[in-house]
Formats: sequence, C-alpha cells, structure tokens
Amino acid sequence: MTRPEESEHDQPTNPHVGELAAPATPSDPDRLAGAGGGGGSPAIVPLWNNVVTYGGLFLAAMALMLLVTFALFSVVTPNTNPYVDIVGYLVLPILLVAGLALVPMGILLKSWRLRRRDASQRLAFRFPRINLTDPVQRRAAKIVTAGTFVLLPVVGVTSYHGYHYTDSAEFCSKACHAVMEPQAVAYEHSAHARVACAECHIGEGASWFVKSKLSGTRQVFATLGNSYPRPIPPAITELRPARETCERCHWPRKFFGAQLREIVRFSSDEANTRHEINMLVKTGGGDETTGRMEGIHLHMTLAGQVDYVAVDDKLQDIPWVKMTNPDGRVLIYRSDGLSASDPPPVGTVRTLDCMDCHNRPAHKFRSPDDAVDIFLHVGKIDSTLPFIKRQSLMALSEAYPDVPTAHARLASALTGFYREQHPETWTKRKAAVMQAIEGVQEIYSRNFFPAMKVDWRTYPDNIGHRTARGCFRCHDNRHVNQDGQVIRADCGICHTFLNPVPDAEDGVVQHGDFIHPMPLDELHAMTRCDQCHSGGPASPPTCAGCHAEQAAFRAGTLTGFPDLRLPADAMEGLVDCVDCHDPTEPISLAQIDAMCLDCHEDDEDRYAGMLTRWTDEVQRLLPADDRQLPDRSRGMLDALRRAGPMHNMEATRQLSAAALHAGRQNDAE
Repeated sequence: MTRPEESEHDQPTNPHVGELAAPATPSDPDRLAGAGGGGGSPAIVPLWNNVVTYGGLFLAAMALMLLVTFALFSVVTPNTNPYVDIVGYLVLPILLVAGLALVPMGILLKSWRLRRRDASQRLAFRFPRINLTDPVQRRAAKIVTAGTFVLLPVVGVTSYHGYHYTDSAEFCSKACHAVMEPQAVAYEHSAHARVACAECHIGEGASWFVKSKLSGTRQVFATLGNSYPRPIPPAITELRPARETCERCHWPRKFFGAQLREIVRFSSDEANTRHEINMLVKTGGGDETTGRMEGIHLHMTLAGQVDYVAVDDKLQDIPWVKMTNPDGRVLIYRSDGLSASDPPPVGTVRTLDCMDCHNRPAHKFRSPDDAVDIFLHVGKIDSTLPFIKRQSLMALSEAYPDVPTAHARLASALTGFYREQHPETWTKRKAAVMQAIEGVQEIYSRNFFPAMKVDWRTYPDNIGHRTARGCFRCHDNRHVNQDGQVIRADCGICHTFLNPVPDAEDGVVQHGDFIHPMPLDELHAMTRCDQCHSGGPASPPTCAGCHAEQAAFRAGTLTGFPDLRLPADAMEGLVDCVDCHDPTEPISLAQIDAMCLDCHEDDEDRYAGMLTRWTDEVQRLLPADDRQLPDRSRGMLDALRRAGPMHNMEATRQLSAAALHAGRQNDAE
C-alpha cells in the first residue's frame, strides 16, 4: 500500500519486508534513516527489526532443527520412545507454530507503536531483495551461516543425550516423579530393572499415550501443590491390559510344564533353624504344540474369559467371579451367599489378566520375614548368630519417623541385644554382628519409606498367598456356582511338593503333601497362610500367640481404648481355650453350652442355654449397620467383632455402650 502520488521511480528500494513509509520531517530524525537526507522522500522504518520477531525467528529455527534431529532418531531407532514422541510430535510442532506466529505479531506490534506516535505513517509491504554487496546484508549472512554451523552439532549432541535420558528410569523416578522414590528403589532391585518404565506404564499407541499424559498433568499439579496422597495408590486399575504390554515379552500360551522352585526359610529360634521347601509349580500353558493345556496359566489362555468384582480399593475382597467357557456357558461363583441370578455386588469390575496375580512385577516390597530369610540364605547376615532372625524381625517391625533414625535405632537394638544377652558373641564375633546390622539397614532402605508411608503392608502382593490373600482371594472353598461347584483351595492344584524320603540318602524325594514345620491339626490345616504369616515377627505357637486379640480381650488388656478400663472375663485363668474349643473340628454353641453344664450342673437354670442368650444379646448390642457412626465408634465396634464378643461379655457391654454413646455425642455436635 503506497501513496497514490508516488510514481514507480519514487518507490524505495530498501529490502525490508514490512515498512512504514511517511513524509520525513526535520523534526523526526529516526524517519530520515534511509531517506537520503531529502526532505521529500519517505522515510523507511523496517518493521521486522524488533525483539519479538527476532525471538520468533530464532524459536522457529531451533524447533525446525530439533524436528529434523528427532525425525532422524525415529528412523534409526527400532523401538519407539513415548517420552521422545511427546517432544517430537507435540512440543516441537507447537514451538515451531508459536515461533512463526511471533514473527507477524512483532511486526504488527511495532507498526502499531510507530503509527500511534504518528498517525500519518502508512504500511507498505515489499518483497526482500538479497544483495550481498550490501555490507549490512553480508554481515547478517555471515552471522546466520556461522551460527548454523555452531548450533547444528550442539543440537545434535544435546538431542542425542536428551533422547536417551528421557528413556531412562532415572528420568521417570527422579527428574519427573520424585515422589515415586519407593517404586523407583524397588524397581532398581527387581527382575525388570532393564525394562523402561514407559514400556509397561504407557506402551505403544496414541490413545494410551494421551491418557497417560493427561493423568501425568494432574499428578504434576498435585506434586507442585504437595497434595498427592501418601502412599501413592496402586496403578493396577489404570494400566492397559497385560496382553498389550507384558505379553510382548512373556507369552503364557507358549509356557508348558512345571517349574522347580526352592524356598529357604529360617525359624526364629536360637539356632535360626533352616527349612527347605522344594516343589514344582504347575505353570502350564495353553498351546498343544508346546505341551499339554493345563496349569496356572490356563487362567489366561482359555478361549473363554474370567471376570470378577472386587469390593475394596486394593482388589483383595472378591465375592463374585464369572467364568465364560469356550462354548459360551457362563458360570457365576459367589462367596456372599447370594444366588448366581442376583445382581453382582457393587465394586470394581475387571477382566482377569496377568496383572491380577503378578501385580508387583517391578515394585515389590518384601516383608521383613522374606527379606531376612534371603539375606540369611545368601550370607549377608550370618545365620550362626544366636537369635539373629528373631531380633532382626523385631527391630524391623518397629515404626521409625525417617530412614536415618531407623538406621541408628536398628544398630542400637542389635548391638544392645548382643552386648547384654550374649556378651561372648559380642566380644568374639563383633564383625559378624556389625555385618548383620548393615544387612538389616539395607533391608530397611529397600523396603521402608516413612515419608511416603510405604512398607510391605501397603501394597499386597498377589503372587502366592503367604503374607497376603493372593490366590485365596478366589480359591477359598467358599466361592460356589449355580451347579454347586466350588473354587477349590487344594495345594495340589498348583503345586507338587518334593518331600525328602525318611531314612533315605540325601537328595531322594517323593511327591507328597506340604509338610508344615509346625504340625497343624485338621481345623488349622485349612487356615490361610496369611492369617498366621504377617511378614513380621512370628507369633508363638500357642492359642494366644495366634489369637492375640481374643486373648487380650478376654484378659481385659485389649489396647486402643485409653479412656476405658475393660474388666477381665470371669473365667480368665480358670478355663483354658481348649476347654471350650476343639482345635481338630468345628464345634457348635449347643455343644459348648452342654460343656458348661459339666461343671455347673448344680445351677442348671443359670447356665443352661447361656451362650444362646449371649448371642441374642450381642445382636441387640451391635448395630447391623454402623456406617453412620463416627470413625472412632466404628473402630471400637470393629475391634470388638474381631476379638469375639462372647470371650468377655461384661467388656462387650461396656465397649458397645461407649461406642454408641460416642456416636450420639457426635450427632449432637
């Protein structure tokens, strides 16, 4: 756009793209630049010569060079990297567009600023003319060329290292997710330590990539605001199906046969007695070209499908299981007493895949019991030190505010024990004790994270069934289908035990049932492993040792109620547990009532049917639905139910009354 009175010979020849042309006046020396000093020629002011436009050009040039670099990496690298894809397909194109947008924005801003000072100026557009005989243009060309040759290798090197850094676990666990320290430490000591985090947590494909980034954005804001939960919730419900991640390396259909497994355990006695369990795990598979279709992995390789409903956040309580057979027939297994035709319970609905059992493949936090056994087995803790297993478990099971305090108190506990209880061992074998202390401290550093409230109890491990329900979530002999069939809990379904043959040479074994180090009677043989094996110090092999809450309630010493003084049961110290309970078989209330009359036959009116009356009273005292009560009241009633109300009826009356009174006070407030 030019003045109408200007002829072609009057047009300025300055090679600038955006210009403002206006009559020059002696009072405006800036506009006389390029005007040749003549009073009638318009002054030429280059509009592109501003900081915003320069910045846009630089940003666009850098983004373009980086795009080329990342494109080359994508061509020569066989495996995709989701984090690099973020940069290559999202960040860099945005930067390129933003840089190009800044160029005209800078021109318009400068035009607006100059015309605001002088409204008579007009905008004139001309194509640039490259003239290297012009010293100014020649100098600019030299700068651009030299800068390009300097920046290209710098961009290449930094892009290369940036590519590999974003693919590292260090980037995920430290630079990007510092709050994930527990998961990062466990990952470093896992069998998947060489698998990139993104391969499992994101995988390939745009949909999961976008989903993970949206979730990551929310987590970034939570981290910046220090509002993230402690501990971090498990990610199993947010992971993509295992068929799209795990089975790229592990293909259960192609597995076959059984795997030999040796488990070494140590008792908590003075000699730390060693026990070995040798068994075949019936892994099996689902492809007849490699072996028989059988075993544990048939859960995943059947032509049908297994779905379930979990009613808790950690997917441990599973009252409903649906099995869809290859022929389309559906079997519903329930443990809640309802029929198959009733609606499923309200909860999390999932289709069974690898992650439902292998839920901690790279982030396993070992219990003190498991970790100490491993360190004793490999020699990092000397198994000949007296009571080292017991003392290590006791020290590791204490609560500590932070890691330095934990290390100091662990050392103090073990050195104090050997100095006071075994001074000869401390004097002669101090080096072994100090090595054991280092081992226990290492166990703590790997598995305990007080700042994030994480230890072995935080995330149940569903492989096996020793310290968590695991397999017994469904295989509990309680899930019954519409045909009356149950999901069995027999050990032989998954294991074949190789037991030593008595009086035979070492190494001679035979197939048999599991032999527990402590003999279990018929009733206790059906007890779930995790009900006794807590992962911490072993309970004494007595009734009170395993049933500690019941024993404490009966004695009136159950803790957690500082403002209540619970009385001891009237028969405490007079009647033993086995006087009422038969450890070999279940016993009914009527049978126990009859036992009472064996001693109280002279007062039959008082003691006949006493337990039945107590049962009716407990039903009246304990509300059927306590969800409306405050947390403290619910906690008191839960403790009462676990302890067994009829172990101490007088304490039951006091405790239930106190819980309901606290609930009424809360309503009044």
